[in-house]
Amino acid sequence: MTIKPFILASTILLASATAAPQLGTLKPQINQEYQDQLNTILDSLREVTGVPGFSVSVVHEGVLVGSATSGYADFQSQTPVNRNTLFRLASVSKIVGATMLGELVTQGKLSADTSIGDFYPELNTKYHDITLRELMSHTSGMPHYQTKDYDIYDKHYTSAIQALETLKERDLLTRPGYEYHYSTHGFTLAGAILEKVVSTPLPLALEQFNQRWTGAATPVAEDVRHLAPNTSSLYEITSNGSRVIKRGEKSYSILGAGMLATSDDLAQFGYRVLEKTYRNSLLESLLFTPAKTKNGTNVTYRDFDVGFGWRIGNDMHDRKVYHHAGATPGARSILVIYPEHSLSIAFLSNSSWVSSIDKLAFALASLYLDKAKAIDYSAINFRVKYGDDFFIGSTDCHKNKCALTDGKTEYSKWLNTFNKGATSISSWPIFSYLVKGSQRLLMINKVGITSFDLRNGVFETSIGKAKDYKIEIKPAGQYNEL
Repeated sequence: MTIKPFILASTILLASATAAPQLGTLKPQINQEYQDQLNTILDSLREVTGVPGFSVSVVHEGVLVGSATSGYADFQSQTPVNRNTLFRLASVSKIVGATMLGELVTQGKLSADTSIGDFYPELNTKYHDITLRELMSHTSGMPHYQTKDYDIYDKHYTSAIQALETLKERDLLTRPGYEYHYSTHGFTLAGAILEKVVSTPLPLALEQFNQRWTGAATPVAEDVRHLAPNTSSLYEITSNGSRVIKRGEKSYSILGAGMLATSDDLAQFGYRVLEKTYRNSLLESLLFTPAKTKNGTNVTYRDFDVGFGWRIGNDMHDRKVYHHAGATPGARSILVIYPEHSLSIAFLSNSSWVSSIDKLAFALASLYLDKAKAIDYSAINFRVKYGDDFFIGSTDCHKNKCALTDGKTEYSKWLNTFNKGATSISSWPIFSYLVKGSQRLLMINKVGITSFDLRNGVFETSIGKAKDYKIEIKPAGQYNEL
């Protein structure tokens, strides 16, 4: 079958006018102060959460300014995580896939808004009216995982078109274009479309995309039959600690959940997205403009808008961010890019765990963007107020790391309901920083990192239903009223 390309003359002119320069190797220029901050925080995060291994990388203006790891890629053999360790990306794969498809749209090889049945008539007719933009914005009506998917983790697919059999002719939840329903299966279908257009098996198409965009070896399609020796094992947290789990297939949806990468390579990819969209307004508009339903409303989920695969929002300091997180057996992941600051941060882990991973990544990125300086203490007095709970205490510190003892407040009790396999925590690591003439605390907890800004002499953050968690710390002396 011949596919007729959707071509706009303006698209061709723009693509040729903004062709990317030859890519160079990612330049490491580690900011040692920031690197030390990342190392210390990751070690504390691993101790509190019980997750075996982490890796985080930060690229700013094309320079690798931070790349930290903690823990083990394989706990049994005591193989540590290093910068070459491959982690599952889970649903972070979706924004890699969306960017691949976006490239084809801007080249005139695909249309974002033409019904996919027009160029893929072999599909079940119930899917013909769906558009590519609806697949990318989760408004196609395609369901997410269902009970009928019990067997999709057992078979390896060498072709995205072959993997369409995992759709099992399932019915749509709604008419295309009207409602947001998150769906990995929508990206399974999108992968087959990409493969059909480029006439190349999707794993190879991904490698070729990497060569054009970053020159890096990853992201790569996961092949459970032939894993590289630097691939992390997969874990879950149990009452007896972390436990290795079976590696199920992800080849049913490479674009939806089936990629592996190092954090360095993933952060580099994020920066290249920024670089290319700076130079190609058509690609920028496609990826980062909030999608609209057929009723004319922005597609939203929780506190972010949904674009062409990418999520659009702001961090806790009101900086614009584009991002996507992922969760799958044996992995929790996120990639965040800051378009107004030319910064990309990738955070990867090798266990399933409940986490506010977006806030975690925002907190780590903000240390660099705000040029945070550690405030060292030998010991502190503290007092805490949360709702009607109130208590005081004291603790020794090591440099800027102290331990806040809180086993009493409802917030502390709530945090301990998550990732129950990890040890119950009452002593929470806190880190103190000077930022922009003020101060900030980061609390390490079971679900990631909570960031506290100093307001009127008190560190506070809003948690839950109109409740503030307030902390006052001093090396000595009297407290002010909270």
